[in-house]
Amino acid sequence: MADVIILKDGSVETIFEPKDFKYLVEKHLGYDAETYFENLISELEQEVEDALDKEKSDLGSYEASLESNTRAFLDIKEICRSIIEDFNKEEGRNRLAALRPWRNQVQEIIKIINNQI
Repeated sequence: MADVIILKDGSVETIFEPKDFKYLVEKHLGYDAETYFENLISELEQEVEDALDKEKSDLGSYEASLESNTRAFLDIKEICRSIIEDFNKEEGRNRLAALRPWRNQVQEIIKIINNQI
């Protein structure tokens, strides 16, 4: 879509694309102003590109963190399932005796949690 601008002298110019505006800057303000404008646009484009690169990097880091947390919780779930199955197999006093080996599994859960924090 075209933009119409009215210049200070009252003339009307139609801008179809950025190079049309660049031409007007050169025509009415000179080559140095056109070069300045071009450099300014280049710097702004570079800033946008850098921000997008940082955003992609941050997003990748966040996704990796989520995947790591998911894996950790799946590991914890499996350890807890194992503890419950072992406990349900035992009866009476044997249930209390069965608690001793779980100490290592509970320590493993604590280790997994601490690694994620």
